[in-house]
Amino acid sequence: MMAFMRLIAMVIVIELIFYVLLGIYLRSTRREELEKEWDSRHPDRAGDSPERREFVRRSMVGFRKSLRARLAALVLVLPVVAIVVIIVLVNYN
Repeated sequence: MMAFMRLIAMVIVIELIFYVLLGIYLRSTRREELEKEWDSRHPDRAGDSPERREFVRRSMVGFRKSLRARLAALVLVLPVVAIVVIIVLVNYN
């Protein structure tokens, strides 16, 4: 049982690292898409401006909430559930 707990602890630490890195990557790609969208909508005001930064900030608020839920399910919950199911199937059947 102790080995199982050590395995789960190690998996959770690795998952948290992936969670942070994946979150940073997805936020940066979304931010880049929003900046390109602003530039295409406002060709006369392309580039860094206070209006563009405000547009990106407001657009990222909703994305951040949805991203957390998807990442938590994908990166944190799914692998632990899969490992537990595999261990139970192998050991108790």
